[in-house]
Amino acid sequence: MPLTTAQIENIQIDYGIVYTNYGETDSKKIGPSRGGGEFSADQKIRDIDFDGMLGKTKGMQVVEEINASLKVTILDMSISMLALAMPYATLAGDGTTTPYSLTCKSTDVAILDSTSYLKNVTMFCKTVKGAYKKITLYNAMSEGKFGFKAKPKNEGEVELEFNAHWDPTDDTKDLFKIEDVATIATP
Repeated sequence: MPLTTAQIENIQIDYGIVYTNYGETDSKKIGPSRGGGEFSADQKIRDIDFDGMLGKTKGMQVVEEINASLKVTILDMSISMLALAMPYATLAGDGTTTPYSLTCKSTDVAILDSTSYLKNVTMFCKTVKGAYKKITLYNAMSEGKFGFKAKPKNEGEVELEFNAHWDPTDDTKDLFKIEDVATIATP
Protein backbone atom coordinates (compact mmCIF):
# COMPACT_ATOMS: atom_id res chain seq x y z
CA MET A 1 0.00 0.00 0.00
CA PRO A 2 1.53 3.36 -1.01
CA LEU A 3 2.01 6.28 1.35
CA THR A 4 -0.26 9.30 1.13
CA THR A 5 1.07 12.79 0.42
CA ALA A 6 -0.07 13.88 3.91
CA GLN A 7 1.93 11.05 5.52
CA ILE A 8 5.06 12.09 3.66
CA GLU A 9 4.56 15.80 4.38
CA ASN A 10 4.26 15.08 8.14
CA ILE A 11 7.68 13.44 8.43
CA GLN A 12 9.70 15.44 10.96
CA ILE A 13 13.18 16.35 9.72
CA ASP A 14 16.20 18.15 11.10
CA TYR A 15 16.95 19.49 14.58
CA GLY A 16 14.60 21.30 16.98
CA ILE A 17 14.72 25.07 17.59
CA VAL A 18 14.15 25.79 21.28
CA TYR A 19 12.99 29.00 22.97
CA THR A 20 12.37 29.97 26.57
CA ASN A 21 9.23 32.01 27.22
CA TYR A 22 8.26 31.92 23.56
CA GLY A 23 5.63 34.54 22.72
CA GLU A 24 6.53 36.63 25.77
CA THR A 25 8.52 39.90 25.91
CA ASP A 26 11.49 38.05 27.46
CA SER A 27 11.56 35.28 24.83
CA LYS A 28 15.05 33.90 24.18
CA LYS A 29 16.35 31.36 21.67
CA ILE A 30 18.48 28.62 23.20
CA GLY A 31 21.55 27.96 21.13
CA PRO A 32 23.83 26.92 19.85
CA SER A 33 22.80 23.40 20.73
CA ARG A 34 24.04 19.95 19.83
CA GLY A 35 22.01 16.85 19.10
CA GLY A 36 18.68 18.60 18.64
CA GLY A 37 15.92 18.39 21.21
CA GLU A 38 13.99 15.49 22.70
CA PHE A 39 10.42 15.74 24.02
CA SER A 40 8.81 13.05 26.13
CA ALA A 41 5.50 12.66 27.91
CA ASP A 42 5.29 9.96 30.56
CA GLN A 43 2.19 8.72 32.29
CA LYS A 44 1.56 6.46 35.25
CA ILE A 45 -1.45 4.22 34.66
CA ARG A 46 -2.81 2.03 37.44
CA ASP A 47 -4.85 -1.08 36.70
CA ILE A 48 -7.90 -1.55 38.92
CA ASP A 49 -7.57 -5.07 40.31
CA PHE A 50 -10.74 -7.08 40.72
CA ASP A 51 -11.64 -10.72 41.38
CA GLY A 52 -11.59 -12.71 38.16
CA MET A 53 -9.29 -10.23 36.38
CA LEU A 54 -7.57 -11.91 33.42
CA GLY A 55 -5.09 -9.10 32.78
CA LYS A 56 -5.26 -5.51 31.58
CA THR A 57 -8.95 -4.69 31.18
CA LYS A 58 -10.56 -1.94 29.10
CA GLY A 59 -12.27 0.66 31.28
CA MET A 60 -10.47 -0.53 34.41
CA GLN A 61 -7.46 1.77 34.29
CA VAL A 62 -6.79 5.11 35.96
CA VAL A 63 -4.26 7.74 34.83
CA GLU A 64 -2.59 8.74 38.10
CA GLU A 65 0.15 11.03 36.88
CA ILE A 66 1.37 12.75 33.70
CA ASN A 67 4.79 14.36 33.32
CA ALA A 68 6.46 15.97 30.32
CA SER A 69 10.05 16.97 29.62
CA LEU A 70 12.25 18.42 26.92
CA LYS A 71 15.99 17.77 26.72
CA VAL A 72 18.48 19.93 24.85
CA THR A 73 22.28 20.10 25.04
CA ILE A 74 23.67 23.64 24.87
CA LEU A 75 27.10 24.93 23.90
CA ASP A 76 26.43 28.51 25.09
CA MET A 77 28.33 28.83 28.37
CA SER A 78 27.10 32.32 29.23
CA ILE A 79 26.16 32.75 32.87
CA SER A 80 22.54 33.48 31.91
CA MET A 81 22.35 30.14 30.06
CA LEU A 82 24.05 28.25 32.89
CA ALA A 83 21.45 29.75 35.24
CA LEU A 84 18.78 27.81 33.31
CA ALA A 85 20.52 24.59 34.37
CA MET A 86 20.65 25.69 38.01
CA PRO A 87 17.34 27.39 38.85
CA TYR A 88 18.16 27.11 42.55
CA ALA A 89 21.33 29.24 42.27
CA THR A 90 21.45 33.01 42.73
CA LEU A 91 21.96 35.01 39.52
CA ALA A 92 23.36 38.50 40.13
CA GLY A 93 24.27 41.35 37.79
CA ASP A 94 22.55 42.76 34.73
CA GLY A 95 24.96 41.46 32.10
CA THR A 96 25.79 44.94 30.80
CA THR A 97 27.04 47.38 33.45
CA THR A 98 27.54 44.66 36.07
CA PRO A 99 28.75 41.27 34.82
CA TYR A 100 26.58 38.28 35.67
CA SER A 101 27.60 35.93 38.42
CA LEU A 102 26.02 32.69 39.58
CA THR A 103 26.43 31.53 43.17
CA CYS A 104 24.99 28.84 45.35
CA LYS A 105 24.38 29.72 49.00
CA SER A 106 22.85 27.98 51.97
CA THR A 107 19.78 30.19 51.52
CA ASP A 108 19.25 28.55 48.10
CA VAL A 109 18.37 25.29 49.86
CA ALA A 110 14.68 26.12 50.24
CA ILE A 111 11.36 26.12 48.43
CA LEU A 112 11.94 27.24 44.87
CA ASP A 113 10.54 30.68 44.13
CA SER A 114 7.88 30.94 41.41
CA THR A 115 10.37 32.99 39.36
CA SER A 116 12.51 29.82 39.03
CA TYR A 117 9.90 28.47 36.61
CA LEU A 118 9.83 29.69 33.02
CA LYS A 119 6.42 30.53 31.56
CA ASN A 120 7.18 28.02 28.83
CA VAL A 121 9.86 26.20 26.88
CA THR A 122 8.93 25.71 23.23
CA MET A 123 10.53 23.57 20.54
CA PHE A 124 9.82 23.85 16.81
CA CYS A 125 10.48 20.81 14.61
CA LYS A 126 10.37 21.16 10.83
CA THR A 127 8.41 18.75 8.63
CA VAL A 128 8.92 17.74 4.99
CA LYS A 129 6.00 20.04 4.08
CA GLY A 130 7.95 23.02 5.43
CA ALA A 131 5.59 23.58 8.36
CA TYR A 132 6.47 22.91 12.03
CA LYS A 133 5.39 20.88 15.01
CA LYS A 134 5.30 23.29 17.93
CA ILE A 135 5.77 21.61 21.31
CA THR A 136 5.29 23.79 24.38
CA LEU A 137 5.93 22.87 28.01
CA TYR A 138 4.31 25.18 30.56
CA ASN A 139 5.76 26.24 33.93
CA ALA A 140 9.03 24.68 32.81
CA MET A 141 12.20 24.33 34.84
CA SER A 142 15.40 22.38 34.30
CA GLU A 143 15.76 19.78 37.04
CA GLY A 144 18.54 17.59 35.69
CA LYS A 145 21.94 17.16 37.27
CA PHE A 146 24.31 20.00 36.37
CA GLY A 147 27.56 18.97 34.71
CA PHE A 148 30.28 21.07 33.10
CA LYS A 149 33.26 19.47 31.36
CA ALA A 150 36.24 21.15 29.73
CA LYS A 151 37.87 18.64 27.36
CA PRO A 152 40.80 19.02 24.98
CA LYS A 153 39.84 19.26 21.29
CA ASN A 154 36.16 19.49 22.17
CA GLU A 155 33.49 21.98 23.18
CA GLY A 156 31.84 22.28 26.56
CA GLU A 157 28.30 20.96 26.73
CA VAL A 158 25.59 21.43 29.34
CA GLU A 159 22.51 19.24 29.29
CA LEU A 160 19.22 20.94 30.09
CA GLU A 161 16.24 18.79 30.98
CA PHE A 162 13.19 20.99 31.28
CA ASN A 163 10.20 19.55 33.09
CA ALA A 164 6.67 20.91 32.73
CA HIS A 165 4.84 21.60 35.99
CA TRP A 166 1.15 21.62 36.79
CA ASP A 167 -0.26 24.91 38.10
CA PRO A 168 -1.52 24.21 41.65
CA THR A 169 -3.80 27.27 41.60
CA ASP A 170 -5.53 26.47 38.30
CA ASP A 171 -6.11 22.83 37.35
CA THR A 172 -7.59 23.82 33.97
CA LYS A 173 -4.21 24.99 32.61
CA ASP A 174 -2.27 22.83 30.16
CA LEU A 175 0.85 20.90 31.13
CA PHE A 176 2.03 20.78 27.51
CA LYS A 177 0.68 21.35 24.02
CA ILE A 178 1.63 19.95 20.59
CA GLU A 179 0.33 21.78 17.55
CA ASP A 180 0.92 22.32 13.83
CA VAL A 181 2.04 25.80 12.79
CA ALA A 182 2.92 27.10 9.32
CA THR A 183 5.86 29.27 10.40
CA ILE A 184 7.87 30.32 13.42
CA ALA A 185 6.72 33.80 14.40
CA THR A 186 9.47 36.24 15.37
CA PRO A 187 9.37 36.38 19.18
